[in-house]
Amino acid sequence: MLQCMMVATHGWRGGDPRNMLIVPTETVIRVAASQDTTVFVTAGGKLYIGQYTGQGRGSLKQVDLGSRCVRDAAVYRGQVVFVTDAGEVFTRELAGGEVRPLPVLEPKKTCTHGQEEKGRKVRVRAVAAGTDHILFQSAQDEIWVQGCGPALGLFTNKTENEITNPARVDFFKGRRVLQVEAGAYFTVALVEALPPVHSDPTAETDPIPDYDSFVRSCEQCRRETGDRVLFEADDGFEKCPLGLGVRKDSSAHDHRSDLLSPAPSSVNMDGRSSRNSAFHEDGESSDCVADDFDPTSGEASCNGTTVNTPVESHSGIELKELSRQHKPSIGSEYEVLDCGEDALEGGEGGLARKGSSGGGGNSLFINADAARQFISRQLSWMTTNADTGECIPQDVDRINKYHIDSATELIKENVASAANSAASLVATGVRTVSDKVGQLSRHFSSSECADGELPDLTPDSDPFTLESLYTKAPAPKMSKSDSYECNSLPRRLSDELSRKKCHSRTASGGISYPKISRDGMLTVEKGPEQVAKNTTRIIDGGRHILNTEVWAWGSASKGQLGLGDLSHRSTPTCVTSLNHMGVTKVVCGTHHTAALTIDGQVWVWGDNSGGQGGPATPTNNNKNSSPSAPSPSKSPSKSPNRMNPLASSIVSPRRLDVPEESGVGLVRDLASGDTYLIVITVEGLTYYIGKLRTEEEAKVQRIPVGDATMHCRSVLCQCDSVVCTTDDVHPQVVKFVRSETTFLSVVKTVVQHVVRPFLASSSSTKATIASPPPPPHRKTPTVPPQRQAMLSQQTKQLLNAYLDVTQAVASSLNDLLDDQAADVTATIPIIRQVEEHKSIYQKYMKLVCDAVAMSGLTHIIKDATAILEKCQPVFAALVPEDKRRTSSDLFSYLILRPLQHIHEYESFLQTMKTDGENYYSPFTLDKIRVAHAHWRQLSVAAQKHQLEAEETKNFWETCSNLKMVEALSSPSRRMLRESKSHPINVHNAGRFSSHSFVLLTDILVHIQYSTFSTYNLNTMWVESVSNLPSVQNGVYITLPEDMLTLTCPSSGDKNQWMYALQEGIKRAVDKSEDSAGTITAIPRSPPLVRKASYTFSKNPLYKDAIYSGQWVCGKLHGQGTMAWGDGRRYEGQFRQNVYHGSGRLDVPTAGGVTVYEGTWKNGKLEGKGIIRYANKDVYIGNVHESQPHGHGELKKGRFSSQAASIYTGEWSSGAKHGYGVLDEIAKGEKYLGMWQNNVRHGPGMVVTMNGVYYEGNFHQNKLTGCGLMMFEDKTYFEGELGMGGTFAGKGSLHYPSGDTIEGTFTGNWEDGIKINGVLQKGIGSPDEDNVPKSFEKFSVNADQKWTAVLRQCQEQLGISLGTDITTSKVWETLATRLELEKQASQWRSGSPDLLDGIDRIPDTRTELTYHFFMEINTYLGKAFGNRLHPLGQLLQSLVDAFRATYGGVVAHSRLLPYAVQEVRSFTSRLYKMVRVLFPVLPVEGENVLLEPDTEDQEEIVVTPAFVIHPWLLPHVYSPLSTLYVLHHQHKDEEYWRRLLKWNKQPDTALMTFLGVDVKFWLPEGASLVESSRTLGILKDQHFTEAIETLQMLSTSFSPRDKLNLIHCTFQLVSKAVMAKLGSNYLWSMDDLFPVFQYVVVRSRIQHLGAEIQLVDDLLEPHMQHGELGIMFTTLRACYYQIQNEKLTHLL
Repeated sequence: MLQCMMVATHGWRGGDPRNMLIVPTETVIRVAASQDTTVFVTAGGKLYIGQYTGQGRGSLKQVDLGSRCVRDAAVYRGQVVFVTDAGEVFTRELAGGEVRPLPVLEPKKTCTHGQEEKGRKVRVRAVAAGTDHILFQSAQDEIWVQGCGPALGLFTNKTENEITNPARVDFFKGRRVLQVEAGAYFTVALVEALPPVHSDPTAETDPIPDYDSFVRSCEQCRRETGDRVLFEADDGFEKCPLGLGVRKDSSAHDHRSDLLSPAPSSVNMDGRSSRNSAFHEDGESSDCVADDFDPTSGEASCNGTTVNTPVESHSGIELKELSRQHKPSIGSEYEVLDCGEDALEGGEGGLARKGSSGGGGNSLFINADAARQFISRQLSWMTTNADTGECIPQDVDRINKYHIDSATELIKENVASAANSAASLVATGVRTVSDKVGQLSRHFSSSECADGELPDLTPDSDPFTLESLYTKAPAPKMSKSDSYECNSLPRRLSDELSRKKCHSRTASGGISYPKISRDGMLTVEKGPEQVAKNTTRIIDGGRHILNTEVWAWGSASKGQLGLGDLSHRSTPTCVTSLNHMGVTKVVCGTHHTAALTIDGQVWVWGDNSGGQGGPATPTNNNKNSSPSAPSPSKSPSKSPNRMNPLASSIVSPRRLDVPEESGVGLVRDLASGDTYLIVITVEGLTYYIGKLRTEEEAKVQRIPVGDATMHCRSVLCQCDSVVCTTDDVHPQVVKFVRSETTFLSVVKTVVQHVVRPFLASSSSTKATIASPPPPPHRKTPTVPPQRQAMLSQQTKQLLNAYLDVTQAVASSLNDLLDDQAADVTATIPIIRQVEEHKSIYQKYMKLVCDAVAMSGLTHIIKDATAILEKCQPVFAALVPEDKRRTSSDLFSYLILRPLQHIHEYESFLQTMKTDGENYYSPFTLDKIRVAHAHWRQLSVAAQKHQLEAEETKNFWETCSNLKMVEALSSPSRRMLRESKSHPINVHNAGRFSSHSFVLLTDILVHIQYSTFSTYNLNTMWVESVSNLPSVQNGVYITLPEDMLTLTCPSSGDKNQWMYALQEGIKRAVDKSEDSAGTITAIPRSPPLVRKASYTFSKNPLYKDAIYSGQWVCGKLHGQGTMAWGDGRRYEGQFRQNVYHGSGRLDVPTAGGVTVYEGTWKNGKLEGKGIIRYANKDVYIGNVHESQPHGHGELKKGRFSSQAASIYTGEWSSGAKHGYGVLDEIAKGEKYLGMWQNNVRHGPGMVVTMNGVYYEGNFHQNKLTGCGLMMFEDKTYFEGELGMGGTFAGKGSLHYPSGDTIEGTFTGNWEDGIKINGVLQKGIGSPDEDNVPKSFEKFSVNADQKWTAVLRQCQEQLGISLGTDITTSKVWETLATRLELEKQASQWRSGSPDLLDGIDRIPDTRTELTYHFFMEINTYLGKAFGNRLHPLGQLLQSLVDAFRATYGGVVAHSRLLPYAVQEVRSFTSRLYKMVRVLFPVLPVEGENVLLEPDTEDQEEIVVTPAFVIHPWLLPHVYSPLSTLYVLHHQHKDEEYWRRLLKWNKQPDTALMTFLGVDVKFWLPEGASLVESSRTLGILKDQHFTEAIETLQMLSTSFSPRDKLNLIHCTFQLVSKAVMAKLGSNYLWSMDDLFPVFQYVVVRSRIQHLGAEIQLVDDLLEPHMQHGELGIMFTTLRACYYQIQNEKLTHLL
């Protein structure tokens, strides 16, 4: 098994490995060399210097650097310059000596206030050196240079001046420099292309300050910026594309900031300046002058038209998000902003116009050097290629665009208030730059320039002096269509953004892109969101890899700049022929350059005297025949196609072919010496390109490295020193790399020459795709515009998916080449990231099959014919000859090539799986098998779907029913089977009838003559019919509203149709449509239960309704939604086509919508439910046949309306019937009594907010006969009462004083009474309560109230009156009920309520023990507290009824007896229901004493109150205690008045008054007089624990709890006394009562009388005697004494 890779390093000199070098034992990551000295940097950060003379191996010595870790090095002017991992630069003589730092510092800044700031230190991560210049690549992807000559790339022509301190190349400011390399006198940089920048002309602009002109040390700058964060030591601010400071603000994203504009001055693809240029017919251009840019307003204008507006700032995170918003544009990876029509207007007036008025608009620059730099860049186009090729049409949507580069910043830095004359001089020079374009163009196109004899650009020979630009010349105009697409460099938004995709240098000096972490890619299941996120990252990574640009500047005497001429450049110029070619590495020799692309192609240019450009072959002699070749130049004098192959210079990039046995070699790595190249192919072979000897011809020669099993991975080279790294890679991995590289070459070429141009042309011409072509014998129909738009959009999606595949392959190949993992599953992306890569191909497979099915490829070919004809030579070496005979064949092959690659993946993994046992561990082999399963299913699916698409295409083209084609054809629909080729017919079809069937992927089409009907497959159930005499070979189809019986000629046809129908149904049910997209198994037969949508047309109950939900065999069954066109809507559960289960029905009415919600049964609302009426009334309770029935509550109106009321009680068929309570909120009246047919009928009582209480018999809503009326002042009337509680006849009126009036009464209590009777004076003392004898005579008995609630609970438990039922049956019914309630709760709230064990059936026991009773008590606590349990529902319903009766604002003290009766009745009825579940409990009336098992537990007496009160009283305590307070209000007021006065006294006075013996409170040994002095002012200092305990009396609920608190209070009093007098002290009542009375007084219980009365009424009889009874009596005696004590006694 292969467990690890054996890595080795080999070194030699020149092209002969026998001239070996001594190399370090560690892996070498960088080589720098001079003539006899080689510098090595190892992966461990060590630096070695080797000395080599003659043919000997030389010597190697490590440089002692202490703790420094070296990452890069270069040899420059006899010194070694190296970079550490900390970003610091050091230098040392090659011969030895001291290591010295070489600081790279930012330039000093001086603000407008005169304050200076020293430059900050720049962190460097790479270094490269030429003969007279050295380059530093910073961690911020900037280029810093030092030395002299044009290779510096600075904005100056004074190249003879030495740059002693590193200076930044501001041309690339804001750009992402991936790699920088240096030749002898030139520089080459690999730069990432910029994303497109979109403009919003409607966005507002706000000027932002230029923070580059502010310094930290200036207080005035701080005040002006208003943000001190910008001046911290770290990078407190970023740079916008204009060089302006971008404030790091965490505020919300402002879309106006998306308009940060690109650079205005850079190089077009033809080399000309693009600073607001409007190109004219003769090649001249008129440029917007620098004055048109206002640095203070943030606007740049061209002839008065605002073209870009840098506005609001972003934080680093926001800038990253902004970069994601720039979608790739067609034909280019960047986009520029339109100048508008005004920019095309030339003429002197437009050129001479100055900036807009304002503070910044009149500011001019005065520095001539800055202007010279600006002008040099403006004219740098004159020596570049003039043509971009014919195979890549320009994107007409982005011509005449506007960019701004860092020259603007240089000009802005020189803005000041100097002399207007000097400013005008420079401004005038800038404005007339374009006037010299024609003259300079002719000068540089002369034969002298072509021969390479143009002198260097020095100050003496510089033709671009300001003096030569004074004259003006008019510029002719040119149309937009003749202009060229801009190839300029918009500036990056910030360093954060530019580091978004960080490229890291590999061992070979190239670049590697970030890879998705491979941890757990196959072992950990990823959700769809994570897979989608990873897929996007893969595609984005590939986009960054492909979208690179090569820039060069410096000497071009040998063509080493690759710009098509021999003219030098002092500023960076883009090698446009390599744009977006996927260049990943550039290398430089002394006078030549080579570039390596991601697909293994090598492009060379420059000096070819040593044969380093490769031998002259037909392939590289005609670059049109090579794949992905740059477009040919139109200039014969500059075209390498016309150049002699043996010429000493190659002025434009040309393809280098490395021949191998299997064909043209694909290169993995590349390095360059002084006059030769070293390449490594994907097979790991090493080749030398050049002349081994001067007299020999140039050739490509293989160099043997190591033994035959070694595989070369990377190579480093400089001068004549070569270092190669080898390993032992598995042959299958090598095979896969070659396959991926070959495939990428094809698809990348297709993207460059077909996809992007087609998208560009279709976008500009609004090209659309027609519908499938009709047969020749039919007339071509007119394609509707909507269909054209749909097909056009489909084509764009297909081509964009092709781009995604290309970018994914580039990302995959880059990961594969850079990966050095020993585990093959971690190396190969299609194994490590199988789900991500599969999703990309799966998306493309779907789109391409959709296009095939709709004949879309045919119409794409028609539109792309012109493009394909131009690019035929390009594909000659990539496509087999039989696949490119016609444009149609070629396009079909290219567009279907990714599908073929899926099969190649499957074949490759199959080979790995077969041969893997000899190489891989079982764990690795399992990963390979999983990946193969994925790709195997995708391969089968691709083949199947491609075949279906072709058959569908043929069916639509041959179908004679045009209406059916127009109505049913769609991109995702496929034809599976049709009855013309495979007969099937309707059973018992008529002799002259015509029936045919077509099975599509989602519908079955039944065609009868010219009409057709469709049946959705997802609502179709198919079964085979047994052969009968009447039906042979039958198929039975069940539909929601219909049934079909079809017959076939033979059993074979029947089986085939059954299989096709079932497969179609499975695909229709499976929402993903493509079952091969996952490795989960699809059931062999369609599921009987499924989710689907259907529109009813025949069913009278659901006619015209749309149903969406679950089905079972053609019936509505399960969760679903039914919606009608008139607004009716049901959402809930169905069973057998009717509402059944939890659901909600909305019924629109004239006044609104009535909502029925609850449990449905056979289409009717049954059981618990809620009805919300259209008039806003709400009913909550039991329902029968969708009407209120049983116990329920109806809330009518609103609290602010005149008819607001709440009824709680019994219902029958939608009417109030039985006992109920009506609370008329608006009237302030509450009725408690019987109802019949919505009217008051029977005994009842009424209480009002005015304190009036009356009771009697009601008949048809009227009070008739004798009754009782009681008033708030204790007066009451007995006699005949009328409607509304009026006096209406004979009776007697009784006063609290004892006086009585007997006679006839009329009127009402509030308005006055007319009396005709006799007054009788009372005898004896008045009755304080004055309770009449007839009280409670006309009320309803407590046991007759709320019977519907009890009946409902019995039904839920399965208890029927008059029948015996076993306990086990009750428990089984209860468990079933709880499960149904749980499901209903889940439907209502989305999450089920926890049952917490209440559905568990307990063990049956025949004897009640202490332990078993505690289990019962625990269960009851859960049951009464759970809203799903019938006991919990019963308790809640009773509590709600009690609160509705006795709570609220209409609470009357006369209702207290009724409330107490109901509490006793609730206790009895609840206890009876509990005994149904636990019959072992004693019957009511029997008390059972249970002894505890341990001594720390108390014995208990099991009674109904003991079982029920702990769960009932806490819920009803609030309204019950309110009634007690009202009933005892007068007595408690007297008691509280005395209590407040007594509590004002100190303890000594109070205890003396109460008669507390001094021994209980006087300190030991102290006299009463002394204690009075010291304790006379103290309060609440005695018996504090007992007082605090007794105060808790009001917080307890049940009488038992209150008695326990009283008992505990006595114990604490005794404890305090015994602590003072000893534990043997015995109490006497004479001593105990005063002490306890003191505790009562200090406890300050406000409503003590109400608490005592509550305990007295609800206390169990067996607890009224004994110790607890005595203590309770003592408390009551204390209350009475305090209440009756005179207030003056204490005084």
